[in-house]
Amino acid sequence: MGLNRKLLVFSFSFSSIGGPLALVGQFLENITPFEVVLSLIIFAPITFLIYYLMNKFWDRGGLYDYVVKFTPKLSNYFLYFWFFSYFLYLSYTVDYIVYYILDLNGLISILLTIGIAGSISIITFLDRELEFLFASIILQILFIIPINWHLKLVNPYELSITNILSTSLLYICITLTPFVGNGNKEGINSILLAYLITGAIMLLDSFFSVPKIIYLISSLSTFSLILVEFYSLKSVLSKFSNKSKRYLILAFVGFTLASLINPYMYYIYTIVPSLTALYVSLIIFFISTTLSIRNELKLLGFTSLGLLAYGLYSSLQLSSYYLLLEQILTIIIIGIIPLVKNRLFY
Repeated sequence: MGLNRKLLVFSFSFSSIGGPLALVGQFLENITPFEVVLSLIIFAPITFLIYYLMNKFWDRGGLYDYVVKFTPKLSNYFLYFWFFSYFLYLSYTVDYIVYYILDLNGLISILLTIGIAGSISIITFLDRELEFLFASIILQILFIIPINWHLKLVNPYELSITNILSTSLLYICITLTPFVGNGNKEGINSILLAYLITGAIMLLDSFFSVPKIIYLISSLSTFSLILVEFYSLKSVLSKFSNKSKRYLILAFVGFTLASLINPYMYYIYTIVPSLTALYVSLIIFFISTTLSIRNELKLLGFTSLGLLAYGLYSSLQLSSYYLLLEQILTIIIIGIIPLVKNRLFY
């Protein structure tokens, strides 16, 4: 049972890092080996601090549990921004798989969107996410090995600060690993193993041109990440209601079906506020963390906050008035909810 738990937790963490197959297939083509190494170094403080906190206590509430413990006054702000971000992620990523990765249209795209949403709902309802993720990582590793790939004719030491920081932010979903906690520390090293293995894979594959077929197959990795986020949302909501799972599934299906009205517009107008809310929630979390950790670790906290601040800034759609307005309204509205709630119920 111990080995099973460790493997399942590793599968969750490995998939949460963005899905290494997705990182390679969708983002690696224009990144040099040197940029990959630097991106991993820059993101390392976030990974280490998450691991450090998991060693303190590790339950299904994940990051929310830590904010409640360290700075309870910030917990509702974290929760609302975080939940809003990842709930939107569920449905717009289904559209991303169908309409962007697989580039489908017409009736087949509608049927596949419904099929993916249905498959995710069934796996989630049966609480079989971890078993699916274990099978998924085996396939991902098989496809990610650069057999018969062609070497890229690039300078491995070519450097772009934007590439480095943007690549670092691709690993951001590894912050979901704490949500697979169950009260004990079995499998706790999985987050470090997943990070190191993914880094090694990214570095190796960065010397090669990624075949088109890998880009298409990376949809499996993206599908797996949806399950990671669904599991995380379920874990947090289960702290508040035993019926939360069915409501979450129904809401997910409803939003996914609604997206079929105009999937391209739905994707744009949901991913933008989702990313904004994600960075705000993580900034809140790392403010809480930095205030609570030992003095010698505070530098890691400030470094993490700096990267997240860049992520928030880079997510702002400064070239689009309507999208920027949507982002600003998202921050204002979600930020007001805890204040209104406190005045009404306390």
